[in-house]
Amino acid sequence: MSTTALSADYKAPGGKMLRIRIREKDGRIESAKISGDFFLIPEEGLSKLEKMLEDARLDEKELGLLVDRFFRGTKAQGLGVSPDDFVKAILSARTGG
Repeated sequence: MSTTALSADYKAPGGKMLRIRIREKDGRIESAKISGDFFLIPEEGLSKLEKMLEDARLDEKELGLLVDRFFRGTKAQGLGVSPDDFVKAILSARTGG
């Protein structure tokens, strides 16, 4: 199967924007790029999250566990965005959000 480029601009309830760019193949994330007007502390945590998303299924439960593990494991904090916002943003890319 071919790789599909997916993207979404997701506005979190706090008003911050999450911009998601994903390359998907067979229902799995090949690569992910996350940007937007939110802050993540520490800043370098974002590249770790993108790396963790590689090969994850585009599935709400799996993504939820993975994002939660990232935030707990790295002690990262999102300012204006929650772990759940990342999951919703990623899933919205699948539907062209």
